[in-house]
Amino acid sequence: MRAEEIDELASIWLAREQGGLTSEEQCALEDWLAESSRNMVAYLRLRAAWERAGRLAVLRAPMRPAPRPKSPWAILRIPAFAAIVLALFYGGNAYLESGRRHDVIYSTQIGQTRAYQLPDGTRMDLNTNARVRADVTRTERVVTLESGEAFFDVTHDARHPFIVHAGNRRITDLGTKFSVFLDGDNVRVLVLEGLVRVETQPGAVGPAPVTAEAGHLVIAQDSKSLVFTKPDSEVARELSWRNGMLTFDQSPLTEVAREFNRYNARHIVVEGNARKIRIGGTFKADNVDAFVLLLRQGFGVSVKNQGDKIVVSR
Repeated sequence: MRAEEIDELASIWLAREQGGLTSEEQCALEDWLAESSRNMVAYLRLRAAWERAGRLAVLRAPMRPAPRPKSPWAILRIPAFAAIVLALFYGGNAYLESGRRHDVIYSTQIGQTRAYQLPDGTRMDLNTNARVRADVTRTERVVTLESGEAFFDVTHDARHPFIVHAGNRRITDLGTKFSVFLDGDNVRVLVLEGLVRVETQPGAVGPAPVTAEAGHLVIAQDSKSLVFTKPDSEVARELSWRNGMLTFDQSPLTEVAREFNRYNARHIVVEGNARKIRIGGTFKADNVDAFVLLLRQGFGVSVKNQGDKIVVSR
């Protein structure tokens, strides 16, 4: 559907909303918003434009209830309100056509992973406790990873590169699928397909840009950018979080605990000789109790629950 059609549908829903929606109409609106992030963005922008104009309260006079339309297009019986909203939007708030930024925030809670579709068609998967600020328009595609980890399956557009800012690094898509993890001062870029370029933010002093292809991991920290080759099995293991799983290959228990702690409010603390235990296998990221039970049964460790901590020792 063209952007103009989406904007018109959004304005119609907004107009209808001011007159009061039935429960069925509310469900229909929510379904339409959930169909595409483009629908949601159009609706929110139009609503913001209307509210900034200070006219919303004036036009909130009660409207005669109408039967639920068979489709949103049937609501065209109220074109005047929709026309006003569209006029306000295109008169001074046509973000897709202007140079103004209109960042959209995407985020996840601890233990949550979620997939989004950006307005350009790019798929973005957010890992646990992540936050992204996206400014994706017809002329610019810029995403800022403020915390956590995100995977991008980028829609190709040679004229408008897809750029991810993370910490003091800028990652430019060269036609690819890749993940970016902002871990304190470290930036990890794992390439699944295609190519990416990793460089220091403009104006900052840092190492020369590096280009990484599929099967490579870039670790950027301070003045260093290191590139490592990763077998397909390791790439798949590091990206298993997209399916809600954590996969390890004889990893130290301390490292495994650190990963589980990213997804759970209760954190595993490893003490004593238990630090020497190595773990292999695939586990549900948000089921820390099942994992700790496996440790107790399989490795004979001591497990103590101390509030929001699970102390594992041997």
